[in-house]
Amino acid sequence: MHWGHFATEDFVHWESLPIALRPDEEYDALCGCCSGSVIDEKDGKLYLMYTAAQPERQRQCLAVSEDGIHFVKDPGDPILTAEMLDPEVSDLDFRDPRLFQKDGWYHFIAGVRIIDLDKDPPNGIRGAAAPARAPSIGPVRSPSAGSLSPSGEDGGTPSGGLSGASSGNPGYGNLILARSRDLYHWEYVGKLLREEDGYDPAFYHLDGVYECPDYIVFDDGTEVLLSSPQNLPRMGHRYQNIHSGLYMMGKLDFDTGRFRADTIEEVDAGTDFYAAQTLRMPDGRVILLAWKEMWDRSYPTQKEGWAGSYVLPRELSVEDGRLIQRPVREIRAYLRDTIRIPELRVDGEAVSLDGIQGDTIELRFTLEPGSAARAGVELFCGPEHATRIYYDRDEGAVIFDRSRSGIVLTGRDADVQRRYCDIGRPDAIESDLFLDVCSVEVFLDGGRHTMTGNVYPDEGDISVRFFSEGGACRFRDIEKSDIVP
Repeated sequence: MHWGHFATEDFVHWESLPIALRPDEEYDALCGCCSGSVIDEKDGKLYLMYTAAQPERQRQCLAVSEDGIHFVKDPGDPILTAEMLDPEVSDLDFRDPRLFQKDGWYHFIAGVRIIDLDKDPPNGIRGAAAPARAPSIGPVRSPSAGSLSPSGEDGGTPSGGLSGASSGNPGYGNLILARSRDLYHWEYVGKLLREEDGYDPAFYHLDGVYECPDYIVFDDGTEVLLSSPQNLPRMGHRYQNIHSGLYMMGKLDFDTGRFRADTIEEVDAGTDFYAAQTLRMPDGRVILLAWKEMWDRSYPTQKEGWAGSYVLPRELSVEDGRLIQRPVREIRAYLRDTIRIPELRVDGEAVSLDGIQGDTIELRFTLEPGSAARAGVELFCGPEHATRIYYDRDEGAVIFDRSRSGIVLTGRDADVQRRYCDIGRPDAIESDLFLDVCSVEVFLDGGRHTMTGNVYPDEGDISVRFFSEGGACRFRDIEKSDIVP
């Protein structure tokens, strides 16, 4: 794995810069320069901390840039190993450091397995033989780069044995907090997640790792912890992917490391959303980016030499105790040829509207389900294909159905084709959809809920249809705009 590097002034146009990190040292050569983060220091330099992943252990390294483009690895790398922190931190699963500063200290939060020293077998580096295969490192394989070997007509899972499945490693997934005065010498503060009443025990006995953590403090003091847990069991309609994305709201204790959660929710209810990371803009906005793909799936684009892309950057806020996601406002400057339809009534049929079509568009409307059992839109429609986004009254949910979208995807999930987002039984549902050739990003009720998914229709599948089943519904304030970068 390498670190790709891109720059933008508006989150729409991106410039490709030189590769930031290459796996050219003994400690990162086999698995690569995996996930981490960068901090902008007062001396004008950028300090980059990343995970050097090898089959027998994962360690943290430091690289420095004076110009923001060229990064030089520290001669003392790896600067940090698990055994330098605490015996309960696994050597095999210790990754994705998220750097930040507070009260004169540098801190990082990282995903780990915590070993119960009284119950678990010894760790791989501390006396036991190394595992026969690479540990379960999931997306520390950096979604930005990598060599993928085609394994069929529609592609397969990435090669290299780095599956997101359970590795059989000792301990349970957790997150840890560490601190340093100088970025080089670190001390262990503690683990973040400890069992709390009212939450499913599965959160605290994860057979995997809480990957790619992120910690946000909003202007009103609200603290949010993002992470991507591997193998989190499904809970109703939540966490339907084998690997999920969740956020916790609560309070981080910087003396003990414990994060006391008041809220635990899924970030995105779709099929393809992982490893969310944020940055704070000079204007105060918190911007989220995430990988628009999922591990342990087939990748149709693999034969073209790439797998996955990124979501449309999202502005985050907290409203009424919930994380809100809205499309980055800069995208508005690239909307063209807007068509507006004040109202459309549909009763047990599918209706097309003149000018409402395309595969790079924004589509907005308010759905009043009325008496319909199911009502919504069909996107990327063609002679054989359609992607359905619709409200189901019996389920009390919006359903993203890609079972007839085009190329059929496979994976370890119980159902790779459908996802459900619980919204209850409202009188109206505000919907804002972004189509981008082979993906749909759905924002519901002003960003209170989101659903992201990849689809692979035929090239000419660009029609849009509005439909209802089992009764009549009404669509209000329909608005379609072409996205023209």
